[in-house]
Amino acid sequence: MANPAPNEAWANWADSMQKMLSNPAALNPFAGMLGMPAGSSAAPFDAQQLMKAIDPAEIDRRVQDLRAVEAWMKVALSGVEMSIRALEMQRDAYASLHKMSESASKTVQQGAAAAAEAVRGARTVKRASRGKASAR
Repeated sequence: MANPAPNEAWANWADSMQKMLSNPAALNPFAGMLGMPAGSSAAPFDAQQLMKAIDPAEIDRRVQDLRAVEAWMKVALSGVEMSIRALEMQRDAYASLHKMSESASKTVQQGAAAAAEAVRGARTVKRASRGKASAR
């Protein structure tokens, strides 16, 4: 199969754009609100569909639906907020335990160093006292 000519890709793109632009309803984001499916050919205006969308009972039903969605979203949001708080508490607890661990480790190291220094000091004192005793 031969490779297509470089301009053929642009020609195909231009054809697809012309087809899309020849059907304005395909580009109409409000087609669903007017009762016509998106991408359908431009149909004559249907006043009955418009009146159905303006009907107060239909508006009330939509408001109730949206209120239910709003309530569900509030519940979901509170769940997310609680998860965030729990994770923050875990992070803070971990940081506190880490600091306590570091502090305990430093205390043990300082205690060990002090004990080693005390042992060295005691040996020095013993050596000094031995030296004094042998000099006598």
